[in-house]
Order: sequence, then C-alpha cells, then structure tokens
Amino acid sequence: MNTRGQKEKERKLSKAEQKRKIQFEQMKEQLEAQGYVEYDLTVGLVYANIMAVILGMPISIIFLFAFFWHNPGSGGSADIADFVLFFVLFFILICVHELIHGIVWAIFAPSRWKAVEFGFIKEYLTPYCTCSEPLQRRQYIIGALMPTVVLGVLPAVGAVVTGSYFLLILSIALIFGGGGDMIIVWKLLRHRSAAQDVVYIDHPYAAGIVAFERI
Repeated sequence: MNTRGQKEKERKLSKAEQKRKIQFEQMKEQLEAQGYVEYDLTVGLVYANIMAVILGMPISIIFLFAFFWHNPGSGGSADIADFVLFFVLFFILICVHELIHGIVWAIFAPSRWKAVEFGFIKEYLTPYCTCSEPLQRRQYIIGALMPTVVLGVLPAVGAVVTGSYFLLILSIALIFGGGGDMIIVWKLLRHRSAAQDVVYIDHPYAAGIVAFERI
C-alpha cells in the first residue's frame, strides 16, 4: 500500500469505526481458523475521488451527446435560485445514495438492517454506508452500483427523453458521485480467484472490501 493509503488507514477512527474494526478482526480470526486467506481490495479515498472523475467522464459524455442529439438547440440558463436548488437536491440525493446502498445490502445480509451502518468521514467530507456481514460477489456489486443506476443513469435517460437540462446536469453530478463505488467494483472484478469458497466483507473503515478465500 502506498504512503497516502496507509495514512488514510491510520487516521483517527470514530467510536463506530473502532467497534467495527474489533468485530472485523474477530470475524477475520474465525475465517482464518477455518482456512480462509485474506485479500485486501480496498482503495484510498483520495484515489477513489480522482477515479470517480475518470470513470464518470465517458458515461457523462455519452449522455451529453445523446441529450443534444435528441434535443437540438436545447440548453439552459440558470439564476441563483437554480444553483441553490441544485445544491440542495444534490446534498439530499447524496444521502439517498447511501440509503440505497443500505437498503440493497440489508436485503442480502443475514441480519438485515442490523448489519448496515451509516456514517461520515469528516476529513474527506465523505458520507458512507457499510455492511458488516459477509456478502456474495454478486450481492456486493448490486448494492454498490444500484445508487448510481437509480439516481444517475435512469434520471439521465429521463433528461434525454424530456429535454430537461436541469435534470441532465443533476444526474451527471450524481453519476460522478458514484464513481468511487465504480472503482471499488472495478477492483473487485479485476480480482481473479480459483477458490470455490469466497466471501466478501466491507472493510470496517477504509473504502472497499476484503475477500476471504478458501480452496
């Protein structure tokens, strides 16, 4: 791990994060005692934010092209009220973004909502949702990408159809907001394993997951 990523993992943890860390270490000991091997698939928060822009850019360009192709001559002028509305909606929907993570993972987690927690990392101005129980690969990916699909991709399609420039810009902002989730999923998909028995657990305080594999 690079120095920046190490600093992020060594930051002062909140009480909730410390509690999750203890629970995670206990679970890790149990899994290792059963023959599982740990693979760290976390990413640095700064790196995730940078990659959010890189991954969100091509998707946004596609929707911008589709919007102006389907709505030639469309555009928009904005006043201060529009800017205020945009930032209020964006803040609310970022919170909804995390709630959608929680809803999907609660459906899959054995303990349902008891396994889901929400929080905010003030050093990086980053809200988060985490699941403390093991999930299957498919389950984690669905939960990770669902907010971007529901709040970003589908509204962007609606903006193209209706010609709403405001909705287009808001949905693109939310696609960029889901870029961190996309990079975590991308890293998960790149991880190849020959093991027949694999479980995935959210890291207790870093961005990403930890895979435990047993051949």
